[in-house]
Amino acid sequence: MVNKTLLNDFKNYLLTSNLKNRIAKIILFGSHAKDVAHKDSDIDILIVTLNGREVETQLMDRVFDFMCEYKAPLEIITASIADLYLHPDYFLYNITSYGKEIYAMDKQQTKIHLIKDLIGLSEEYLQSSQEVLNLDRIRLSVDAAYNAAELAAKGLILLKQDDLPGSQGGIVSILGNLYIKSNEIKKEIGRKFNQALQLRNAARYKPNANLKPEDAQDVIELAKTLIELLKSKIAQSN
Repeated sequence: MVNKTLLNDFKNYLLTSNLKNRIAKIILFGSHAKDVAHKDSDIDILIVTLNGREVETQLMDRVFDFMCEYKAPLEIITASIADLYLHPDYFLYNITSYGKEIYAMDKQQTKIHLIKDLIGLSEEYLQSSQEVLNLDRIRLSVDAAYNAAELAAKGLILLKQDDLPGSQGGIVSILGNLYIKSNEIKKEIGRKFNQALQLRNAARYKPNANLKPEDAQDVIELAKTLIELLKSKIAQSN
């Protein structure tokens, strides 16, 4: 088993730096977490960061300094909170399920960071949808607007639960279950979201789909509604 003092020193080394508010989780995994390590085993650690390539660069510089100073055989992998919540693979799932957590930022705080990132990405897709609609690229407009709506819907779902459904239809269904049943969203929004999914599928996969500018505009308006709702929910949570 890895020296607990070393793990604590490593945690403090990171959390006393300017990276403190950019680290969501530190998790020990591999042979040391399973208590089967031998003396030459590397110490495998997953560090989950708030999104940003600059953060990862600074983090790895800090890790390297620690390894040199403490002569610690660390094997570090990094992931973002988006990797963790939006599209976790089996490797990440296994680590977070069976690894030993050394540090974790408050879960709700972590999710709020991710949701704010989702809002930014959603607004980017929305703007792109409006721009290509002005060029009469209806398919691209519908697709981008649906992406904007779906990202906002994911943010709304994450406000109430940790797991996201793995399919577009599942997102529509869970959003309705969480918000329409409680009357936080009008039933009409759920119907429009389902229609938007059908339009998106037609835009992306059906060469002969008869799409009109009004179709794209309907999906754009849905995305705007969901983004504004998500923003209001975030404001209420602060």
